[in-house]
Amino acid sequence: MRHDPKWATFNSAYINEKVQFDIQNAVLEEPSDAGLIRLFTHMSMTRDPRAAKNMVPDELWHILPADPEIEELERQRQTLKEGQYRINGKDNEVEIRDLSKKIRSKRAQWEKDVQRQFREYYFYNRPTWDIEKQAAGDVDEEYINPTISLHITERSRLASILCNQPADLKSDELFRLRIQATDLMTALCHKRETKRREQRRAKMQTHLQTEEGFPRSDSFPLLMLKTQCPLCIGDEGLSYEERTFPYSRPSVMYDHFDREHGKKLKGVQQLSCNHPKCKEGKLAFENLNHFKNHIATVHGVHLRPS
Repeated sequence: MRHDPKWATFNSAYINEKVQFDIQNAVLEEPSDAGLIRLFTHMSMTRDPRAAKNMVPDELWHILPADPEIEELERQRQTLKEGQYRINGKDNEVEIRDLSKKIRSKRAQWEKDVQRQFREYYFYNRPTWDIEKQAAGDVDEEYINPTISLHITERSRLASILCNQPADLKSDELFRLRIQATDLMTALCHKRETKRREQRRAKMQTHLQTEEGFPRSDSFPLLMLKTQCPLCIGDEGLSYEERTFPYSRPSVMYDHFDREHGKKLKGVQQLSCNHPKCKEGKLAFENLNHFKNHIATVHGVHLRPS
């Protein structure tokens, strides 16, 4: 802890809001149980499952007045754009992009402040609301746990093992679950989580997977779609959905390939195809153009020439 130079010395360093300890018990060298639990386990003795990170109601977002500073920045940007959408090549392109970056930063900070203030308001008034409900004889609504969607198969199975264990497990069954959980943790360490694409993932078919959730060898056809990345499909650190993800257009996939893989491939001396059906043959290529020719003739994906 250190003092805030904008305030009096040590004025904002030793208050309960910052320290999260009962100062009276700390002075008496008898820290409270709640403080110790929060310190060593990063959790509180009680929790409210209704409280989420973003718990601001939608109707409150609609009636909140806009930030005047953000409105002024948007007005300046609109004046510089002169009613045009494209700004490439304009004299004030750099200034417009700087304003857009500043607007995004200000809006993100404003939303974070609103969420923080509403959480403080909620926890300050929640006990009063509960007492008023009990006095009025109202029945509390039953809380329903939200459905958590995990797109990494190993993480989903590991969560199921750790959170949904039957109460009547025998010692040998518990031992097998521990072995299974250890294997899943090891496999999860080799996975790489990427940006989630909820809209496209809902439309994808995953019926080629086995009952355990792992993809079969025939889940990756040799002839790929023109919008699939030929390198992501062989990356075992990604989930099945990410490996077989089809982009909206071939040009979008080309941009992804050049941005994520192109620079790395140029410095590689010995190239090889990592497609699941090409790994067994251990195909090697002399240069990047040789590799792209193989991708075009064998897998049906035409990449941009280097």
